[in-house]
Amino acid sequence: MHFILDRWYRLWTWLLENSASRATAVLVFITGLYAILTWRMTRAVARQTRAMIQPVALLEFHWKDEKYYPAGHFEIKNLGTQPLLLLDVSLWCSCGMHERRSFTEHYTLWDEHIIPPGESLCPLFDFKRRFEQDKLPWSSTFLSYSLEVVASDLSKQVVLTYRNIPVLGIVNVDKGMPLPVRWRYFGKRYRRFLYRFKRPKPR
Repeated sequence: MHFILDRWYRLWTWLLENSASRATAVLVFITGLYAILTWRMTRAVARQTRAMIQPVALLEFHWKDEKYYPAGHFEIKNLGTQPLLLLDVSLWCSCGMHERRSFTEHYTLWDEHIIPPGESLCPLFDFKRRFEQDKLPWSSTFLSYSLEVVASDLSKQVVLTYRNIPVLGIVNVDKGMPLPVRWRYFGKRYRRFLYRFKRPKPR
């Protein structure tokens, strides 16, 4: 306690030696304190804004007959209070009978699709046809699925990746966009840029 008081006494004595130095030191202290408070307030506002606009989605599977049957539909429901913008939807199905074989469906039709609050999107899937085309045996007991949905707010400021792996009972969400999806959107923007650059000018 005496050590702290001694330090404060020495600081106060130093400030009193010169009024200009005192004013400068006080100004620097107040400015630094103001900067710290402003930074904390900005972070708090950013977190609050993020919480207000971030997408909140629910992913569920609905199989046609029995559980894990290779046909049916899945549901993407917007549980938030703001519209949800779909950026990427992909479904993976694998069969563990004999040699493992897997198929992946990319639902590019629903890219940039908007789901209003409280509404759902229910795309169909039919991997049974894929197994039959390749003459592969299958059984619902040996089928596993993985659904990945990349969604954001309308301004694309907050991007989240939702995953549902029903066989393992895993449902999680990660911040950001997976690298393959990021590259796909980069390719889209690059092609748009080339189109605008190479587009013939009207005469």
